[in-house]
Amino acid sequence: MDLNFDFTEKRVILTAFFCMAFTIANLITVKIINIGFLGMETPAGVLIYPLVYILTNVIADVYGERTARRTIILGLCVDVLFVFMTTLILFLPSPATFTGDSSLAFVFTQTPRILVASYISYLIGNFVNARITTIVNKGNEYSAVKNLAVIAFSELIDNFVFIGLAFIGVFPVWEILVMIISHWVLSLSWSAIAQPFTGMTVRWAEKGKPAEA
Repeated sequence: MDLNFDFTEKRVILTAFFCMAFTIANLITVKIINIGFLGMETPAGVLIYPLVYILTNVIADVYGERTARRTIILGLCVDVLFVFMTTLILFLPSPATFTGDSSLAFVFTQTPRILVASYISYLIGNFVNARITTIVNKGNEYSAVKNLAVIAFSELIDNFVFIGLAFIGVFPVWEILVMIISHWVLSLSWSAIAQPFTGMTVRWAEKGKPAEA
């Protein structure tokens, strides 16, 4: 099997991982993780959601902001389709022998306010990520420090928008601020650990890049 992908094929691969990362993040968020040694709880989506920002960063750096914005919209469309189909199956009748309806409902039932908040924060945060990545990397080689700073700023915006829209009026303001900061710190830590691999991905994607691309 030939694994020497060309410039365009690499974009398809990155886009596939991007869409899957966003959909998986929204799916596994139903699970709450207890991080005892840090004294906090967080949705399991934090384990993979930072990958969305890393890939936005890579795609904007290698393929440009226009391609990154299209990928962001595509990721949203993929998740909307996923939500539509998983919601649809909850309303379809099951045979008497099937006993998994309650489990499916627990995993796939969407809270409209949280779903809308996640989509709005996703679009704003990733569009900001793509825009600033394009600005700071224009005419320059990849810089782990600069790109981590861009991801950190974009993720902070995402957290403020999502947690603010989803939980304002539900929890006290100070609890919301704690949620924002703790979630951001975990996401940032994940992104920092992944930076060497992010740089490797950028260099891999740039191989074979046409002069006019």
